[in-house]
Amino acid sequence: MDLQGLTIRTVTEQDLGAVERLLERVELPCEGLADQWGAGFAVAVEEGDIVGAAGIERYGRFGLLRSVVTDPRRRGRGIAQALVRNRLAWAGTEGLDGVYLLTTTAGDYFPRLGFEPVPRDELPVEIRESKEFAGVCPASAAAMRIGIGDGGAG
Repeated sequence: MDLQGLTIRTVTEQDLGAVERLLERVELPCEGLADQWGAGFAVAVEEGDIVGAAGIERYGRFGLLRSVVTDPRRRGRGIAQALVRNRLAWAGTEGLDGVYLLTTTAGDYFPRLGFEPVPRDELPVEIRESKEFAGVCPASAAAMRIGIGDGGAG
C-alpha cells in the first residue's frame, strides 16, 4: 500500500459536499448521507484534497458500512482498505456487535477485508429498516457482515 502523504480523519460538516461530489463521480448513492453525517464517517485527505471516504451508520448495536469511495485517479493504493479498517476500528470503540454492508459492485472486494456474505432476510431488523436497505440499494445488492470484537475486524 502506498499511503505516504495520506491522512485519514473524522469528517467535518464542511466535508459533506466534497464527499457527495466524489460519490456522484463514481455513481454511488448520496441519498440519506446527510442524515447520518458525523463521527461514523471518515475521509482520506491528500495534498488538501478529499480523495476517499467511508462511513458507518449506527443502528442500535449494529453498523451499516456505506459510501466507501476512492477518487478513481488514486485507486489501487489501498486507500479504501485503510478507510474501511479505520471505520471498523471506530465501530469497535463504539461497542457495535457487527457491521453490515450492501453492495452491487464490490462483492469480491469486501471478503478480502473479513466480510462474509449473509442472506438479506437474516440482517438485523435495525439494518433492514435503514434508508439504504429500504430503498437506496436495489434488492439485488449483496449483503455482507463482519463481527466486531470477536476478532472479525482484524
